[in-house]
Amino acid sequence: MPTLPVKDLVVVLPGIMGSVLTRDGREVWNHTLAVAGRHALGRLEDLRALALPPDIGDADPEDGVLAVSLIKGLHILPGVSAIDGYGTLVTFLQRRLGLSEQDGNLLLFPYDWRLSIRLNARRLATRVEQALATWRGRGGGPDAQVAFVAHSMGGLVARYYLDVLGGHVLARSLVTIGTPYRGSVNALTSLHEGVAPGLGRLSGPFTELARSMPSLHQLLPTWRCLVDAEGGRAALAGIRVFGVDKDLAADALTLHEELDRADVAGYALHLFGGCRQPTRQSAGVVADRVAGRRDLSGTDHGGDGTVPRFSCFPAQVPDDSAVRFFAQKHGALQNERALLTQLEALLTARDPRQFLDGGRELTVDVPEVANGLECPVEVTADDDRLMLSVSAEDVETGRTGAHKTVRNLGHGSYRTRLTLPGPGTWRVTVGDPANPGRVRQVSSIVLAAQP
Repeated sequence: MPTLPVKDLVVVLPGIMGSVLTRDGREVWNHTLAVAGRHALGRLEDLRALALPPDIGDADPEDGVLAVSLIKGLHILPGVSAIDGYGTLVTFLQRRLGLSEQDGNLLLFPYDWRLSIRLNARRLATRVEQALATWRGRGGGPDAQVAFVAHSMGGLVARYYLDVLGGHVLARSLVTIGTPYRGSVNALTSLHEGVAPGLGRLSGPFTELARSMPSLHQLLPTWRCLVDAEGGRAALAGIRVFGVDKDLAADALTLHEELDRADVAGYALHLFGGCRQPTRQSAGVVADRVAGRRDLSGTDHGGDGTVPRFSCFPAQVPDDSAVRFFAQKHGALQNERALLTQLEALLTARDPRQFLDGGRELTVDVPEVANGLECPVEVTADDDRLMLSVSAEDVETGRTGAHKTVRNLGHGSYRTRLTLPGPGTWRVTVGDPANPGRVRQVSSIVLAAQP
């Protein structure tokens, strides 16, 4: 049963790849294809058909593709991010807060994640303004406003609507979860190197799709992320990098400049981010190649595995003191139990401090693509007396696979090698199942190719 009523319209925006896409009534991007697992090999033509024409910019390709719903389960662009679905978040809002699409106080906003943030923000404006008018007439009353809950790139779509297109006049709040306000090095390395070369035949179609997308270019890092052999740093602006479309990259910088100049006014901004996870923060440049690095000028700032800690708040916020951090990976932040309870506090105007817990936080390092079936697991914690274990779940079938104790090496360092039961897409989770309240679990997505 809901605890306290929410008077406003709540709008949920997913991140990149997080919406089901259809063409002529047939799904061309859904959970099965999105996991890049065994079944995806038979759907390569669907991937190729999603690639966009050159010079698309902010335009609609008019290719018949429609975004029809949020993906509830895992969706992944290997090397960019792996998102563990929105089913948990939506169910929480429905059951805990009594929100409902049928009642009109919940709007799930799927969007064509291939296209530019500007275009999707304009589409968001139309949907929100219609939905708010309906909710005010149905039960919210004339004072009802809009509360946005946005994950990853969805936060940039929401901000463009609010701060550039004028949507702030209808908004009460914006909650962003792992939003890459300054971009992500993962976008750069995936465009440059190609998407997960270890995936074999899947890599080519994924790479073709990725390099055609204005949205992925709009996630390129805006800070001085390129590092030369002498340690000098430079921004991407004006520098040609193989795999990166120079026109899309230049326009992406213009978009970020628009957002950075805009006022965050008229609504409350609440920021959630991930910390302690191994995260690319710069890119070393050797000849004409770039390679991601887990530091910036020698300092490891950490992050959520996709978004560095210093990228999860906008330019209008002076530092990260306003961010509520969780030791969780980017793709699982929106399902983090402690985050959801704080989200409840924000939407019901309760004090978020009452929802804080004391679980130990973990730093978990696993590969995105396993070498065969062997998955090395390295864990760092501030406590050297934890009893940790790691398990694997097949995200396509739900079957639980390998389970192993993580060896304590002392001084807060833990390590093991997990043998995955077979090729596919696995959710690898580290925690303490015997004392679940003692440790905050961390989940990662690992792709295992055929050995």
